[in-house]
Amino acid sequence: MARAQSGIYAEPNLHGLTLLFNVMTDDVESIRRKLARIPTLLNELDDRFSEAMLNGYVAIGNDYWDVLYPQQRPLQLNAFPDLRDGDRQAPRSSVDLLVTVRSDRFDVTFHASRTILNWLGYDVELVEQIKTFRFLDGRDLTGFIEAPQNPRGLRRKQVALLSSEEDPQFSAGSYLFLQKFRHDLRRWEQLEVEMQEHVMGRNKRTGEKISEAVLSMVTHAQKARLLNDDEQPLRILQQNMPWGDLREQGLLGLYFSAQPADLISWLKRRYQEDHHGDYDPLLDYIEAVSNASFFVPSVDFLEAHA
Repeated sequence: MARAQSGIYAEPNLHGLTLLFNVMTDDVESIRRKLARIPTLLNELDDRFSEAMLNGYVAIGNDYWDVLYPQQRPLQLNAFPDLRDGDRQAPRSSVDLLVTVRSDRFDVTFHASRTILNWLGYDVELVEQIKTFRFLDGRDLTGFIEAPQNPRGLRRKQVALLSSEEDPQFSAGSYLFLQKFRHDLRRWEQLEVEMQEHVMGRNKRTGEKISEAVLSMVTHAQKARLLNDDEQPLRILQQNMPWGDLREQGLLGLYFSAQPADLISWLKRRYQEDHHGDYDPLLDYIEAVSNASFFVPSVDFLEAHA
């Protein structure tokens, strides 16, 4: 059985660093060899700092995949979808590699990230580093519980990882969409809590859904539900964490799936107006400034192609 990279389905951590790279060398054999070593580096550091619950993964961008592995391509790997509709848009970003490291100790997260950066060396350019953190026991900076519908337990693997029947060459891999949101917290916090709850469709304290009978508008909970139009579950696992400082803040959305068509339909439902003219009202208060598509191969795939 193929081994998945641990950070895909790991439980939430307190700290994270997501590193975005562009490759600066034509020596693809060197890049393949270096990427194959990253899961081992993370495992070694996890053994050393076992109390930190260290995990992570490396993902390859849609535009760079054919350069790195021209002979094999995941069946459903495509560019991030076009989501422009009205004032809502999600501009695509082209990034070659993504590495995410998470743990319950920031010093360990930093040390592991720096170890990986040193290992990749001058073959890559660090385009962006996004420091993320757990906020108030798993809440977004809006104050609401983040992704309350997220799969739990073994279901996390089932929705995120490809099976050998779905794509034998890429079993235990996962499709990944990234959205880096910037929040307009000043505008959001001007709303009364009752109005915030009507936007979200959930109780701010408990996270419980509010009865549609008392709502006067379409809510984020309705548009972001993890069910399709036939009431069947969507295969989506969200590994989201807040980011920011005192100048600007937001949410780093990392969405995993074995079926990227589920991710695309979920995103379009949120961004595009339906026949009633409704969309996800939370998008009036947050803006996706970076959006990209990746594939997270299994450890076995990385090692076999090193």
